[in-house]
Amino acid sequence: MDEKIKQKVVKSVTVTILTESSVALSNDQGFGNYTPIKKCYMSDGPHAITSVGTMTYEIRKQLGERGWNLSGIILNTNKKGKVTNIYPCIDNIECSEENGLETDVFGFLVPDKQLSKTSPLRIIPPKSVHIYKNDTQLITNKGFLNKDFRRNYYTKENEKYPEDKFPQTQALASEEIFGDYYVYTITIELDRLGVLEVKDGKYLAPDERIYMDKKLREKALRDILDVIVNLTRTIKHQTVHLKPLAVFGGAFESVIPYFWNDIEMDKHNVLILDNVLETIESYNLDKDNYIAVYSGRMNTGFRNAKIYDEENKILEGYPAKLLRELGEKLFVGEDDKWYLKVGEGDTPNDKDK
Repeated sequence: MDEKIKQKVVKSVTVTILTESSVALSNDQGFGNYTPIKKCYMSDGPHAITSVGTMTYEIRKQLGERGWNLSGIILNTNKKGKVTNIYPCIDNIECSEENGLETDVFGFLVPDKQLSKTSPLRIIPPKSVHIYKNDTQLITNKGFLNKDFRRNYYTKENEKYPEDKFPQTQALASEEIFGDYYVYTITIELDRLGVLEVKDGKYLAPDERIYMDKKLREKALRDILDVIVNLTRTIKHQTVHLKPLAVFGGAFESVIPYFWNDIEMDKHNVLILDNVLETIESYNLDKDNYIAVYSGRMNTGFRNAKIYDEENKILEGYPAKLLRELGEKLFVGEDDKWYLKVGEGDTPNDKDK
């Protein structure tokens, strides 16, 4: 290893991300002709949210697009042929190669065999920064019934629809709409990433667990971080790119989401940095371990005029770029522990790529 390179043992990667969406990221169960967005109620009012399931769905989908071999699925049925539960194939669960990555990263539960793995990928799902203001919009099927389109109309029996019975009114519905900044946190427990905890239908003791190839473990981490950088959400005929506008996190010796509740914005959409600086100082976070960066498009400030970031611990820059660079600095050592590279030069496994 290059003498200029220093390395530090780390056990987690955690990133709290500020992003923006022009649409609500999830809808809730509707009633009648009304479709609400998914919300939770906090002390200041209703905030738009999405679920862990929605996030893992989008991440799985994009990992599949990057060439990951997603697991086969068992559809367990009862005597009447009705599917009662679903779970990944045992061959994937016990695979120490690429075919086992999905179950390794996202965890699994096999009810019949009482086998499970808690996901090393932990998600605090997106929540809007501001409260929902009760905005709605009216939607219709006018495009189907407008005669200017010169369509032909038929009954379900494929017969010509009678002209004298043609509907004179449009179907109307209402849906809630909301665009805002969102905050979410992803924490990855590195010591359990790429580690088989089940073999031959039994749990393995900690010292018997099987590690995947070092380069595969590193690739899995970098793929996940790349998905976070390029994360999209498709809903209601719209696809939004949830690009990181601010990232606070890093690689640490403890599995703690340090910055999960630190992002704050005022009513003028100024990003308030007091909480981030407080966390860095209170927990004495090493500058080599953390990243605290916001995009130049964001207006920032401090709520408390007495607080000032004299040492520039929080910087304006390129959040997506620094998030990728964090992944490049992490590598698996010969002892199967994760290390953070500090300094210039290649990591030990780079020469094998």
